[in-house]
Amino acid sequence: MGHLLSRGAFVALGLGLFGMAFLLPLGCAKVPSADPAKVSGIVTFQGRALSDGLIVFTPDPERGNGGRMFTANINSNGRFQLADGTASVAPGWYRVAIAEPAGWYGGRDFPAELHRPDRSGLEREVKPGYDQDFDFVIELTR
Repeated sequence: MGHLLSRGAFVALGLGLFGMAFLLPLGCAKVPSADPAKVSGIVTFQGRALSDGLIVFTPDPERGNGGRMFTANINSNGRFQLADGTASVAPGWYRVAIAEPAGWYGGRDFPAELHRPDRSGLEREVKPGYDQDFDFVIELTR
């Protein structure tokens, strides 16, 4: 009686089936969504809401984000909502800058480095597909 498959063909077929059984679940794994997210939050300075300021989220190219910048006014309760016309923000890492309102006097000088996203030290990752609430608590010790 002759064999239908040679030994080499049988081994190759077995390895191929094993590879398909192993890799098929990986190919069907759910890929993380790149859906935009709603981003809001609150900014406090020295324990009080920073009212009527401005917040800026700038894409961090060092972490692979080449998207666009988002800005929002901070309301009288210290709250902000980032929007681009659709009330959504692209996922990725952002550097954050915060500015006090014009004519502001909060008992202390507002740190100038917070005006620049590259010097503020504030960063946040916007994750895809769900609402996120970021708090920025600014406390000066000196």
